[in-house]
Amino acid sequence: MRLLRLRQKNFRNLFTPVFAPGPGLTTVVGGNAQGKTNLLEAIELALGGELRNGLAERIAFGQGEAWLHAEIETQFGNSRLEVKLSREGREHRLNEAPASLRELAQLPGAVLLGPDDLELVLGPPEERRRFLDVLLSRFSARYRSMLSQYSRALQQRNAVLKSGFRPTSRGQGEGVPSSTRASIGIWNHELVKYGSEILSLRRRMLAKLTPLAREAYRELAPGELSIELSETTDPDRFLQALEDNLQDDLQRGATSVGPHRDDLVILLSGREAARFGSRGECRSIALALRLAEHRLLWQHYEEAPLLLVDEWHSELDNRRRGALLAYAQSLPQAILAGLETPGTGAVIEIEAGVWSV
Repeated sequence: MRLLRLRQKNFRNLFTPVFAPGPGLTTVVGGNAQGKTNLLEAIELALGGELRNGLAERIAFGQGEAWLHAEIETQFGNSRLEVKLSREGREHRLNEAPASLRELAQLPGAVLLGPDDLELVLGPPEERRRFLDVLLSRFSARYRSMLSQYSRALQQRNAVLKSGFRPTSRGQGEGVPSSTRASIGIWNHELVKYGSEILSLRRRMLAKLTPLAREAYRELAPGELSIELSETTDPDRFLQALEDNLQDDLQRGATSVGPHRDDLVILLSGREAARFGSRGECRSIALALRLAEHRLLWQHYEEAPLLLVDEWHSELDNRRRGALLAYAQSLPQAILAGLETPGTGAVIEIEAGVWSV
């Protein structure tokens, strides 16, 4: 897939209205806070991607809304994507018609790599869960829907748990009002209905992703990468686990088992990377995860998504830089951003949100 043209208005500090990269490798070069990251984020959002934090902060100061329009070329022809960002959210259009994220997921889109990806290794479990959930949502609109339904059921169950009742010390569920037990039972079955399938699909996704991440890491650095799911319950025992943990959940006022509490355990040569890996190794692992995501989507769509790399040179030695550049150069199109050029491909300089057209 290729980005032919990006048009923007009121997106962060970006000023130039049109960005039109050519095929192959393009590097956007500029100092800190000049708009490099903003430009890559604008491309990611225009192509239907999802970013951390709120959308409102992507709107230029003093403006009510921002607008992005992307023209892309795929194996099936050209398409036009538009997104309007406002304080209330975002609205998408595909070829002039209103579109959902589900419809946009039919296109290869983009994969964005950046320094914040280090959180995939060193950050809290929710970062790794989000990584899996966003990736799975690209493959399955049903998975996105199940996540929404599961989240709703989880909120309702937690609300019942927080309703003020606390069990006595005489045993699990001792003295639980029948109405409370009935409500919890309803939401238990809702959690199991959606959560069991979420757990199963995550296992299947990880089975596909892990070999690709292992291969990508071998290209970057020595060591054997392994990724495992750390689950609070088995899909087949989810209901029983909810019932077994009822007393603890009542005491905490929160649901202690389920896919919302699971994690990925990332091992490098058999040792937990977050505890024993160097910063350079953890950066390489994060990079390998994103490259594996790109390769998996490439297989799925039968054409490569657009590769976006922010701070492409950050915390990478010559070997890792070389491997990353070799991969980027093998693609129909890749856009890098950083303080320096890789010495190959087209270069666009940016300053205060302004670049040459």
